[in-house]
Amino acid sequence: MHNFMIGSFVLNGSLLLYLGIGAAGWLMLKYRFRSLPEGGPFLSCAMNAFWIWMLVWKGSFAVFHPVDFIRQPVSLLYFDGGERGRWAAALAAAAYIAYRSVKQKMSAAMWIEAGAWFSFAGWFVYHFLLWMFDQEPLWFHAVNAGLTAALLIALAVTHKDDAPFQYALWFSIGNVLLLFMVSDRPAWLLTFSKQQIVFLLAAASLTGWSWRNEKRRKGGAHG
Repeated sequence: MHNFMIGSFVLNGSLLLYLGIGAAGWLMLKYRFRSLPEGGPFLSCAMNAFWIWMLVWKGSFAVFHPVDFIRQPVSLLYFDGGERGRWAAALAAAAYIAYRSVKQKMSAAMWIEAGAWFSFAGWFVYHFLLWMFDQEPLWFHAVNAGLTAALLIALAVTHKDDAPFQYALWFSIGNVLLLFMVSDRPAWLLTFSKQQIVFLLAAASLTGWSWRNEKRRKGGAHG
């Protein structure tokens, strides 16, 4: 995403985009957990993970481009680590969430719900802004924003316990299928892009967790 100029100031477009994602996710989690005391640790952990992601993503420019950073340290304000930086940031954020979850014995079901709210809100803002600023392919961003908004509304009005899991699974599979319609997507494994692989892994993890949870519940009932 390109940069913006306001007077003599240059604003990093990608930075504004990701800050918008974080703000949307925070607002949705704040809304969802407004009357749940046990939701506080999840909101805190999710936002800490988001800021870790932001810091690693921006700071990775100094790691992947040390010469440029040493020559001009101020370049860190305008540049980032690119795709490698995003992957490094994702690993750092995931490691933090895993550490906090194990240490505080946080519920996996609550994490799926928190993740669904945060992801749906952030994904909607992400694609809506890309569509609004004419980033190609326009149809893909418009459809993705519309479908994600529909899932977010459905999640808000549905009160079933397994709704976050079901919608998160549809969200993951839906994104895999949508990406097949983007003809110039970079294939990484067979015909799948890296983003599709991530969504497939998310869908597989959700399915595995559901199967394990169902098996445990049946075992408890028989016991």
